[in-house]
Amino acid sequence: MGNIEKVVDRLSCWEEPISFQTPVEKTADIEAYLDFYGFDLKDIDLHFGKVDINETKIMAQIYVPRKSKGNIFLLHGYLDHVGTLKNVIKNLTKNHYTVISYDLQGHGLSGGDSASVADFSDYVKTLEKLISIAKNEMAEPFYIIGHSTGGAIAINYVLKNHDHHFKKVLLIAPLVRSNHWNLTKLGFHLMEPIPFLDDIRRKFRENSSDTAYISFMKNDPLQPAAIPLQWIDALMNWNKEIQTYSPTNTSACVIQGDKDKTVDWKHNLAFINEKFTQLEEHHIKNGRHALLNEKKEIRENVYARILRFLESN
Repeated sequence: MGNIEKVVDRLSCWEEPISFQTPVEKTADIEAYLDFYGFDLKDIDLHFGKVDINETKIMAQIYVPRKSKGNIFLLHGYLDHVGTLKNVIKNLTKNHYTVISYDLQGHGLSGGDSASVADFSDYVKTLEKLISIAKNEMAEPFYIIGHSTGGAIAINYVLKNHDHHFKKVLLIAPLVRSNHWNLTKLGFHLMEPIPFLDDIRRKFRENSSDTAYISFMKNDPLQPAAIPLQWIDALMNWNKEIQTYSPTNTSACVIQGDKDKTVDWKHNLAFINEKFTQLEEHHIKNGRHALLNEKKEIRENVYARILRFLESN
């Protein structure tokens, strides 16, 4: 464990910019990172490097199969990072999709305050910058898949930019409101005046029925140990803002587990149905919040639904 902690520390400070055209020459640290998180890159080109966005260095990764039929922006959830997406990245590249992913600011190998953001619009600006680069460097079509907070970012971007470049949008257990929303707001307002209280110690939740995944997450050196109050404040402010956005007719799909205790999924699905007029809705029996990292049979069910939606007319 000590060695991988040094590896991710060095990669966090890595300054090399990402090239959308030329795969990276894998250093010993990159190889160690890929091995630790379980990436198998047979017949896959890796593009790996930083993008400077508003003076924050964002670590981006692009996984390119030998034959590609489209480009998918894949956004991870809160407290996660690209390394936690290895299963879905393997599945998508095996099915001939190029995957563009990145660590959100304050997450993984990216810069920024740990697990925090002053405003959710900062997340959207990062996506906007990367899309503006990608559309000049890569051929269409473009798709987007967002899990949890990644889903929130996708929702915000698509509702805000009706002239966006995504052919289809997939939302996996998307965040709009967190579970126990009113208690969260009450707790925040009670804690906010307390001097020197800036964050809440994180409690690892059993958000997947894959026990190996849960065990790995508890020992992942890139998992933040605390949730900043600033992030909770940003989420509450964002919830007010997105109510004002007009609906979109973008082709969209939402996949939601019925045992998700992380988000207020019934409220969230009602909101998404209101804002996305061309929506497919799929419920996953016994699925918890980490649908992309559930036990094998649930995970493969989710992946099959993703692929069917991507490849439907």
